[in-house]
Amino acid sequence: MKRSNRLVILVGVLLAVLAFVGIVILLNGSQGGGNQPKAKTVTVMVAKVDIAIGDAVKPDMVEAREVAPDAVLGTRIASATQLTGAPALVNISKGTQVSQEALSGGGQAPIEAQLKPGEKAIAFQVDRVTGLDFLLQPGDHIDVVLASDVQPVQETQDSILARKSDKTLPPRYELVNGLNNFRTVKTILQDRRVLYVSATRIKSAQAATATPSPGQAAQAQQQDLEVVIIVIAGTDQDAELIKFAQSNLGEQGALTAILRDTQDTDAEVTTTGISLELLIRTYGVPIPNLVVLPTPSARP
Repeated sequence: MKRSNRLVILVGVLLAVLAFVGIVILLNGSQGGGNQPKAKTVTVMVAKVDIAIGDAVKPDMVEAREVAPDAVLGTRIASATQLTGAPALVNISKGTQVSQEALSGGGQAPIEAQLKPGEKAIAFQVDRVTGLDFLLQPGDHIDVVLASDVQPVQETQDSILARKSDKTLPPRYELVNGLNNFRTVKTILQDRRVLYVSATRIKSAQAATATPSPGQAAQAQQQDLEVVIIVIAGTDQDAELIKFAQSNLGEQGALTAILRDTQDTDAEVTTTGISLELLIRTYGVPIPNLVVLPTPSARP
């Protein structure tokens, strides 16, 4: 009886050893290089040339490259056919990935990366009319027009008398009492690059492929934008102009954004500006006369 028990135990030990050896062999076989599946890769677009801020990015400027999924930078562009000439928002060096965030319409790139040497980021506020119905997006180029009410001034009598004897004296002015402010309009900045727009309708307009239901239309109407912040690339002098024109943070309508072609490299256009005097003298706007109606005769 004891001999049979020992035999059973011995057989069990041998079976356990064989099972252990089999598991080791299977594990070593699964880790062998011959049957191991290849690591998964994805396709990205890489710049074949240096691309500067504002350059139109086209298919012939990139090439496809396979990288590991965790090596993708930003939102990847899987095919060169997705590139339709949108301007670059940042400098893209040769050999680096081209992401959607680096292109106009593809997302928001960091503001600092979009600035060229010497440029500053300047913000101002627009409404639906002065902001082109909020159809601006990063990468656009705009002009900025100022409209302001200015109270008329005149040289003081003391200044006139003093300057008769000494022409080197600077003139001094005073406000003209009894006159209303006069409207004046002038283009103060030209060809400034848009870095950021707090909200834009351009993407929703491109994506509108189906007629919205009445419920969706009502919801969209409730979400209509009223004010948008635009950030442009400019200089300190530009920032001073913007600050003077829009000193009140809640002010709307003083500054108007004018969209221009991103490839427009012409010299700045000289404008006269518009005032009441120019409207009358240059454009022939008639001055309204006071109309005096005859006094009705008394009835007999």
